[in-house]
Amino acid sequence: MRTVAVGLACAALVTEIVWLLFFDGALGWITATAVAIVAVHAITFARFHFVRVVVRVVLGLLLLGSVADRFGLFGAPGGAGVSWGSFDAFVDYTRMLLPGFVSGLAGAAAIAATVLEVVLGAALVLGVLPRITAACTAGLLCLFILVMWTGLGFAAMSAYAVPVLAAGAAMVATAEWRSVGRSSVADHRAVPEPA
Repeated sequence: MRTVAVGLACAALVTEIVWLLFFDGALGWITATAVAIVAVHAITFARFHFVRVVVRVVLGLLLLGSVADRFGLFGAPGGAGVSWGSFDAFVDYTRMLLPGFVSGLAGAAAIAATVLEVVLGAALVLGVLPRITAACTAGLLCLFILVMWTGLGFAAMSAYAVPVLAAGAAMVATAEWRSVGRSSVADHRAVPEPA
């Protein structure tokens, strides 16, 4: 599974780079930093625990930052670096993503997304059940890919690098985990030869 996750991450990274270079795409510095960290994780084939922890924490902070933006903590709607600036603006954005026949559920969908992002973001930052949390995050981000791409198009989805972030979460979820408690000094000590 790790190979598939790394392959998806590489495909998402190449797609993001092509979009940036040839289709006048742009990323904010926070998203660009997250993309670079996911790229390092993919290039190292998700083998380094430290990089995996950084990816996990950065994904969590991105989710929590997104929620903070919805409540105006980064500034008012329309401000520099502000995506929504208020929860009402986020509900309107959610309404644009949903097909017309379910647009009446925008408020409920916005609340559900916010609750999920707070829970998953906090769990990622704190390292609570990291594989399960990362898998749930990847699933949520895949849902975001679907609704953003169908609702607003490829450029809107790529501006937030959602496929790259989903692949980063998938790499964290599928990485090999070492259990610190299972390794013991006895595993590494020299055994004397019989006399």
